[in-house]
Order: sequence, then structure tokens, then C-alpha cells
Amino acid sequence: MRWTSAGLGLLLALWSVPAAALELKFLQSLDWSEDDDDFGGFSGLVVTDRGRGIWAASDKGTLWQAEVTRGEGVRIEALKAVWHDRFLDNGGNGVSGFTSDAEALAPAQDGGLFVGYESYTRVTGLHPPSMRSEPLHKFDRFKDRWNNNSFEGLVRLADGTLMAVVEEWGAAVGGYPTFIGRKGSWLTGPVLRTGPDFGASDATLDDEGRLWLLERRLTWFGQFEIRVSTCPAVALRGAVDCAPVLAVPPGQLGNMEGMSVWRDAAGRQFMTLISDDNFFPFTSTLVTEYEILP
Repeated sequence: MRWTSAGLGLLLALWSVPAAALELKFLQSLDWSEDDDDFGGFSGLVVTDRGRGIWAASDKGTLWQAEVTRGEGVRIEALKAVWHDRFLDNGGNGVSGFTSDAEALAPAQDGGLFVGYESYTRVTGLHPPSMRSEPLHKFDRFKDRWNNNSFEGLVRLADGTLMAVVEEWGAAVGGYPTFIGRKGSWLTGPVLRTGPDFGASDATLDDEGRLWLLERRLTWFGQFEIRVSTCPAVALRGAVDCAPVLAVPPGQLGNMEGMSVWRDAAGRQFMTLISDDNFFPFTSTLVTEYEILP
């Protein structure tokens, strides 16, 4: 990975973006399916090529690349996988079980990807089509978080620094804990505050410096309620209050676990969400898009 030399302290300047009123216009939801036993379980998402490509990470340890065909009005007409492969662990072996739970993707400055995992909680670098992982910290740096409620969001900030967002709301800190890091050095980051009873499922940074946070919760009726907020982070530590910009009632969307914010060739800004079907036979992989109106 290509890292810049700017220090972590520059986040004070990089994140001083005021919150602004936004409107999200629903565009479409569609089922994405492929005839492959490895397909599904998507929890990480990066939209590329101004909406014409997708990287998606599965929590069963595979990375998928897809081509997107769009018609007038940017609506998706076709979504087709063109390549996929299994992640490799630090020793060069295919991930499985405890090591396979890829939950988050972030684009690298040099065209590669960063991957966030839970279970064996870690952050790595990657340059597809090579699936060999580049460790970004000691293997046991996050040993106290080796479980199924750890890293769900991964954000590359403007200076190349990464922020990993923990899934579980921390009652002691009043929000979602984060970690800020580069290769070899990771510190406790700011706490992202929205409201209890949800779980963080992804996060990303747009080209205007806004931090976006995706949350979901499972209701008593087995349906998912979805919330998206923006977070004007202004400090390396402490608490950041995030403002909701989208609330989707239970049952309208699935278990949305991946999010990407991007612009098309005309400069319009969009948000794409993808669901984790958990490999259940009667659950689909849902891709949902909104236009972000200023």
C-alpha cells in the first residue's frame, strides 16, 4: 500500500466539516444473484469507475468484482460478477472459519483495497487479483476484540489513515468505538454517537469529507430497520455526534451491511447499499441505491 507521510494529528483539520441538511432520493432496489455456492454474505462494498464497477466482500472469505450496466438516469440495468477469489491469511493460506469473516472494504489510494475483519479481528491491505494480505499491525493487536461484534466499518480518510468502526454500541462510552491507524500504529479513535439499540454495519467517507455511518437492527418480527447518519468528526479522540439523514422502517430493506458513496460522470452523488443474505435459501442479496441531493 502507498501511505502518505502525514501524521495522525492532521485528522483535526481533515475532519472539520460541518453537518449539512441532505435529502436522499430513493432510486431502486434489485436482487443480485449468481450461480455459485460462494455467492452471498456480503458485508463490505466499494463502488468504482463512477458507478460502473463493484467490489464486494463476503463474510465467508471471498472477494467479488462485478460490472454494472446503467441506463439513462443512472438506474442499474444489469449487474454481473466477472471475478472472485478467496482471501489469503497472513501465511498465504486460504481463509476459513475464524479467519474468514471479512466485514468491511475501503479503497486504497493506489487502486488496491483495505479489508476489515471480525472474529479474527484485523485490518489488511490487498491488491487484487493477488489475494495475499498485507498485515497492517501485529497479529494480536486486537486480540481483546476477537469475536463476532468487532470491526464492521472501515474508512480511508483523506490523508490515507484508516478508521475501523466497531459494530457493537458501547454503553460505557455512549456510542461506537473506533480505532485510527496506519501500518503498524493503531490508536483509540473518536466515539461515534447516534443512539442505542442499533448496530453499526458500515462506514465510509465521501469526497466532501463527510463521514457516513450505516446502522441496522433486527426487530421482534424478524425484519430489519435501517438508519444512515453523517458524522462531522472534529477531533482525534472524544465523542462525535452523528445526525440521521435516512431512516428506513422495518421490512422495507434487508440486512444492509455494505455502503459506498460515489459520483457519476456528471458529478451527481449517490449511495449504494448491499445486504447480507447470511446464505439463507429464501433470502436475497439486495442492492439499493439513493441519489444524495444537497
